[in-house]
Amino acid sequence: MSDDKDDDAPEEEDEGAGEGAGEEEDTKAREEEAEEDSEEGKKDGKKKLIIIAAAVLVLILGGGGAYFAGLFDSSPGAKGPTRIAVIDLGESVMHEFPQIKADLKTGKCRSPLLRTTFILQMRSTDLKRVQAMELRITDAIRSYLRDRERSDLVGRKSEERMRFETTQIINDLIAPSKIQGILFKEFVLQ
Repeated sequence: MSDDKDDDAPEEEDEGAGEGAGEEEDTKAREEEAEEDSEEGKKDGKKKLIIIAAAVLVLILGGGGAYFAGLFDSSPGAKGPTRIAVIDLGESVMHEFPQIKADLKTGKCRSPLLRTTFILQMRSTDLKRVQAMELRITDAIRSYLRDRERSDLVGRKSEERMRFETTQIINDLIAPSKIQGILFKEFVLQ
């Protein structure tokens, strides 16, 4: 009997070894299938991701185009009331200043001379204020010109800068009133 048990025992081990080898092969086969499935799953996942991204991009671009085309207006083709703001500046008047002469700054004994006459454009309501301040405006402009050199006043850019700075000087003196513009009637450098 002991022989039978001994004979049976190795056979069980052999059967166990055979079953274990079969199980290992089955496990390897399952792992290979799982790897193939995971690779296919990754490829399918990438395809799905690309399709979803493309669909989202089309929706975004289409929606943006529709928005800028005005398709999201509440009532296409019908526009609401348009409001136009009208600012009444009053009647524009012109006021001519008397001729201003100023010696320009230089390091020499003989300095160049500027002779200018200009016209102010303003609202009719501001005219009285400008006329009352005319002497102070003339003095401020003459002082401004005396600090300039001849080269500061030659050329179109220089003329525009002088127009801008003169406008500032006048507006500062007559505040809260303002002038609308300056027109040079005479501008002579000697």
